[in-house]
Amino acid sequence: MEDVQERADLCGQTLDERYRLLRRIGIGGTGVVFDALYLRDHSHVAIKTLRPCFLKHPDLPNRLRREREVSRRVLHPGVVRFFDEGMLGDGSPYLVMPLLIGESLASLLSRLGQLPGIEVVALAARVASILHAAHIAGYVHRDVKPEHIFLGRSARAELRLHLLDFGVCSSAQAPADEKKREAGRVFGTPSYVSPEQAAGEVEIDGRADMFGLGVVMFEALSGRLPFAASHVSKLLLRIISDDAPRLSAIDASIDPGLEHIVGKLLARDPEQRMPTARALSRALLPLSRDRLGAERRLATRLSPRALPEIGTITLHDSAHETARVA
Repeated sequence: MEDVQERADLCGQTLDERYRLLRRIGIGGTGVVFDALYLRDHSHVAIKTLRPCFLKHPDLPNRLRREREVSRRVLHPGVVRFFDEGMLGDGSPYLVMPLLIGESLASLLSRLGQLPGIEVVALAARVASILHAAHIAGYVHRDVKPEHIFLGRSARAELRLHLLDFGVCSSAQAPADEKKREAGRVFGTPSYVSPEQAAGEVEIDGRADMFGLGVVMFEALSGRLPFAASHVSKLLLRIISDDAPRLSAIDASIDPGLEHIVGKLLARDPEQRMPTARALSRALLPLSRDRLGAERRLATRLSPRALPEIGTITLHDSAHETARVA
């Protein structure tokens, strides 16, 4: 259980004479995030730290630093830029990023239940574009889920979308000892992991993220997850051994072409799955009627409390939400 006072002692402190920590705005499986004031121009930023119980973990401090590495190497506007870093007094790292305004797809779905197919197509195309950039840079996200898809709206009512939290991503450049420690462990959020992740395989590729995005699309279209169970171990076994249900069995109005794409993404065998994020983008093109209009409609669905016009700053804590198995 997380301590409600965890890292609360940092509130009010000034880091490296640049950032004054104002309040905690998220605590999750591995991290604590703060709203902070950048003292040079008095703008608000978000600062991500590790939970104290993970300070001596052999990999997590490096994973936090890897998030900044990803932000430098993955050249895509949908990847959050970490523009500074430093060390806390206990020797653990912290990262500085923009304070995002908007809400997660998970929040949106909790309010609306489902989304129209054309809007799910628009969302999936945007996420696929980000994943393509990450994959060609040598990273597999491993935790694609609605909580990590962050939606915002520009001053011109255009949709902004970020894929957050590369904290459990795999890297082609990861040291051999790190990969050895990962053997047999499940990285990601159980309901969204691919069969190969559920089996604890280390050598996975971008097709694992394609499966996760398929789960997200299934959920956004139908209002439910393709796999559920009473216990995590049973859930992982179902993902490994069972085929995903057909969307048309839940909602007969779903476009057959879109159902086919989601079914390909959710194939248990990676060889039968949609092979790349670029291939998914191409497959979605025939279904992308009035994509800009669909994106604008999505932007209008965002909670007014999360929009800059209201003056409310809301950060989706990329370390918060569902605890991971790992």
